[in-house]
Amino acid sequence: MNRANHQSGVVLIMVLWTIVFLSALAMAASTTFRGFAGVIGLSQDKIKADALLDAGLEAAASIVGRLGDEQPLTDREAELSLSTGSVHLRLSDEAGRIDINKAPVKVLSALLQYAGADGPDAAAKSIDAWRLQKQGNRSQAPDALSTKAAPTEQTPPSNSAEKQADQSPAFTDVRQLAGVPGVSSAVMATIAPMITVFGGDKVNALTAPPEVLAALPGMRRSQISALLDARQRPLRDGQLQSILGPAGDYVESPQRRTAAAVEITARLIDGYSEAARATIMILPHDNLAYRVLAWTPASTDSFARTPTDEE
Repeated sequence: MNRANHQSGVVLIMVLWTIVFLSALAMAASTTFRGFAGVIGLSQDKIKADALLDAGLEAAASIVGRLGDEQPLTDREAELSLSTGSVHLRLSDEAGRIDINKAPVKVLSALLQYAGADGPDAAAKSIDAWRLQKQGNRSQAPDALSTKAAPTEQTPPSNSAEKQADQSPAFTDVRQLAGVPGVSSAVMATIAPMITVFGGDKVNALTAPPEVLAALPGMRRSQISALLDARQRPLRDGQLQSILGPAGDYVESPQRRTAAAVEITARLIDGYSEAARATIMILPHDNLAYRVLAWTPASTDSFARTPTDEE
């Protein structure tokens, strides 16, 4: 009898432990499923947001294409509403910024002074030395197809900007400028929206924002106001020089656009959002509608909206 009771107790304990184990397993499975469902949901949101970013890029290229070379690409914004969410675009002309690869040292010094850098002349010379060093390293590199390096010209150029026209750029991303001595993080934050690596040795006078114009050597506030007013209409020959005087040596009115900068913010219906910066170029007679020169994911908070003439 005692043996039977003992066996019954053992069976009861095993049943209870089995129930506890199954309950714990069910709870763990439920938690894992909820976590897995959350991961799946986040992944789906990212896929949808990426699709909206792609749609924004296509729309930006379409806007630039419609403008052609006849109309300057001044800062403008656009909004797209799709079934999965919305896309906000901000477009601007890269040539309306100061190219850190090609700008003369005098322009770099004025830019750094505008940003409040300590010792702007010395910092500008550091940037130019960086450009010379990078270009020098590339020009002296041995040809990968030959076993012996060809002799190179040892005479240094008088200005690195003059030699960079037919060489690969020293800077491929404006953020690399932060590694140059004399360019502090505060200065970099100020000049980042004003510089580019896809422009020219001069700034596009028809598209440059007022702050870029103000950072050019010898540019006065009255001249900037006169230029902003004059570019509401087609500029006449010689009008730039008459308005700007010596400061006109650092600007031009190009006949062909180089590249366009695009800030894209995608926001889903459920509130999920992503953003990116892109640089695109439309080439004549190209087999592609546009080329993407750069693509950088960004924080949605970094794109502060400002009113535009179109709004």
